[in-house]
Formats: sequence, structure tokens, C-alpha cells
Amino acid sequence: MTPNPNYEVFTFHRPETLRTAFQDLGNLPKKSFRQCQIQAITNLEKSYKKNKPRALIQMATASGKTFTAITSIYRLLKLKDDNKNNLTRRILFLVDTKNLGEQAEQEFMNYLPYDSNRKFTELYGVCQLKSRYIPTYSHV
Repeated sequence: MTPNPNYEVFTFHRPETLRTAFQDLGNLPKKSFRQCQIQAITNLEKSYKKNKPRALIQMATASGKTFTAITSIYRLLKLKDDNKNNLTRRILFLVDTKNLGEQAEQEFMNYLPYDSNRKFTELYGVCQLKSRYIPTYSHV
């Protein structure tokens, strides 16, 4: 069966806007992360700043890949432009099985950002897609 994509992409981030916005994020606090997580997030953000459209994070089993991904997503959702408007409206977190999707959703619900006392899901909407409908409140 041939897939029939019905989603539209209306805009893409401009590289110069992202480069400027990433300057304001600051460094990750070393006490909250493993060294491999800091290295992965830092290198991913360097890739964004250099306008490299593709990046791969490769980490060992049980090294905190989902935690690292959620931290990167959190940092992307925090990005603001010069007028303090959000640069990132929505991020697709894609997994290949329903079980992994449920595990990831639980990780998002339990994630406590390093610079906030509120959980990720109190700050941003997270939903597991079960149809073509994407709720307006959803950020991930």
C-alpha cells in the first residue's frame, strides 16, 4: 500500500536565526548530565550553528539516549527570536514501535528540566499520535 502523506510544512527555520538563538541557550550544567550526554548535545548544537542539515547522535545502550533527546528537544523549544517569539513550534519524535512510543511518552512525562522545577509536560504539550489529527496544544 502506498502511503498518502497529507501533512504540509509551511516554514523552515532560517539558519542564521537558529545560529543567533543558540548563543542564548548557554552550556549544560555538568552535574545534571553524563559526559557522553553533554558531548552529544553540544555537538548537535554545533552542527545546527554551522548550518549542517544532518546530524547523528550515536550512544551506547543504557547511556541515556532518550534523556539526551528530550534535553535537546527542550532546548529547541526554548529558542526565541529577537522579538522573544518561539522559534520552534512543534517537534516530531519518531519511534518504530508502539512500545517505544509509550516508553518515550513516559520519559517525557517524568523529565524534569535542568533549569526548571516543573516537569516537561507541564511546560510543553506531548501527545502520542493515534490518527492524522495533531492537537493544537501539542509541541512534541
